[in-house]
Amino acid sequence: MADFHFLRPWWLLTLIPVVIITWWAWRHAHEKQGWSKIIPAHLQAILLPRNGQRSGRFQLMLVGLALSCSALALAGPAWQKLPQPVYQLKAGSVVVMDMSLSVYSTDLPPNRLSQMRFKATDLVTEHIDGDIGLIAYAGDAFTISPLTADGSNLTNLIRALSPDIMPTPGSYPVRALELADQLLKEAGYPEGDIYWLTDGIDSRDQTDIGDFINRTAHRLNILAVGTEAGAPIQLPDGRLLRDSSDNVVIPKLSVGGLPVLAERSGGRFIQIRADQQDIVYLTSQAPTTRDGDKSSMQAGDQWADQGPWLIPLILLLLLPLARRGRLLSMAPLLFVIALSHPVYAAQQEPLAWHEKLWQTPYQQADQALKNGNYERAATITDNAWQRGTANYRAGNYDQALVDFSQLDSAEGFYNQGNSLMQLQRYDEAKNAYAAALERRPDWTEAQQNLDLAKQLAEQQQQNQSNQQGQSQQQQNSDQNSNQNADQSSEQNAKQDAEQQTEKNQSQTDQSQQQQQQAEQTKESDSQEQSEAEQKAREGEEKPLQSQLGDPSEEELQQQMQQWLNRIEDDPAVLLRNKMQFEAQQRRRQGSPPGVEKSW
Repeated sequence: MADFHFLRPWWLLTLIPVVIITWWAWRHAHEKQGWSKIIPAHLQAILLPRNGQRSGRFQLMLVGLALSCSALALAGPAWQKLPQPVYQLKAGSVVVMDMSLSVYSTDLPPNRLSQMRFKATDLVTEHIDGDIGLIAYAGDAFTISPLTADGSNLTNLIRALSPDIMPTPGSYPVRALELADQLLKEAGYPEGDIYWLTDGIDSRDQTDIGDFINRTAHRLNILAVGTEAGAPIQLPDGRLLRDSSDNVVIPKLSVGGLPVLAERSGGRFIQIRADQQDIVYLTSQAPTTRDGDKSSMQAGDQWADQGPWLIPLILLLLLPLARRGRLLSMAPLLFVIALSHPVYAAQQEPLAWHEKLWQTPYQQADQALKNGNYERAATITDNAWQRGTANYRAGNYDQALVDFSQLDSAEGFYNQGNSLMQLQRYDEAKNAYAAALERRPDWTEAQQNLDLAKQLAEQQQQNQSNQQGQSQQQQNSDQNSNQNADQSSEQNAKQDAEQQTEKNQSQTDQSQQQQQQAEQTKESDSQEQSEAEQKAREGEEKPLQSQLGDPSEEELQQQMQQWLNRIEDDPAVLLRNKMQFEAQQRRRQGSPPGVEKSW
């Protein structure tokens, strides 16, 4: 009982009025009431029941005890944690993302790529359990991350993906699906889920994808990103993509046979939505495999509410009052007791129906925002604006971006831009601010943020170009060093002959120098002995570090920081170099037979 406490201790305050009312009623129970005020005293012993006063006080005592037990039950006594079953989910999933140039289409604000990133981030962090892998494809497919149990590690990689870092343009979804099958089988999953985010495929790929489904046991869940009307492709530098006839390219979402392919594999197909219902629909199926042990239990953070065990005692105390008209006055008490169901002290849960009686979820979320309880506000509200505001203030900029993207208004796009600025995705922030200005042209703050985003985007592109230049210079320097090595080998042959003639002359010079050095060492030894004796007498020996000229601690930290600054920490640059290296190796073996197209 060392852990005994009350889950709702404020209900104990109701004991104060219960005690006061019971004491007042007990005190006035002996006063004459009813017929005792009219009938003479010598006739009361005959006409009135003798045990009336005694039974009244007894009933009053039962009511007081019942009310006290009700207050204790509502306070929620608890002293035991609830054991919770722990399952170890054994399931594998791979997220495949289409990185062809058509994802720069602006039919979805700010473009298809941004919406695809939002959905993929939400998919790997909130809705998929087990091991998760990541693959991106354009003209060829590449493994961005092998299967990992922590989906949050994939968020930085998802934000870095774009068509600009892909080595070859085009569309090769079959290669991506085969690579996903390889990842799942190498991780020990003969059956798994493949979540494919794309804006359409070529008709020539449908046959190959159908063959892939026939020879594998994986479920293919497809999220189509785009609209049937389509929109121009706006490149990161602001230009619109044009075809060979100088016409603006407008890619339209062509669903084609994607629903049939998903159904054949046992998966699901859905077009992108502004809310999270599309992701919920794709991931609502049961996992293909689940390994767990129900008998393995551990104590959780939820406490067992023992208050309902007092209800039988309360009913027994009220049983003597079970007469006509007696229990009718106790109906409000019984209603309150009925509400005392087992409640576990878990935090950050959605509001129950009885918690919405006095304040709406919007009002309670607004109060939580004012109090700085942002996580609670994001949990209880069903308003996208409040949820985005709470996540933004809590520093969850990725989730805030998903919430604000559900608002088709100037304020929604403005806050999308603010979230993108916090994530250092300045090119996408420009598009978001521009969309806000289209809906509200005279918004000064949006215009200022747009100008700032343009400046930061230019600086970011300049830094990336500088990093690319440095990597190219490093490659050129390696090539030059190889050439210099060949030239130096030829010069060494000539220098060997000259060195052989100089050896004889150097030997004679060395003999003379040795004699001179012997004389100098004798003089220096005598001088060092005299100086050492003098320093020992004065006790002024200098530290070893100053004599050797070692750098100070501050200089060492500066040197270490310079070395760390040379390390490239931009995931996009690292992924680009990795995929270019893999593409070069594949070209030596033969070009992939994917569908060749310009977008």
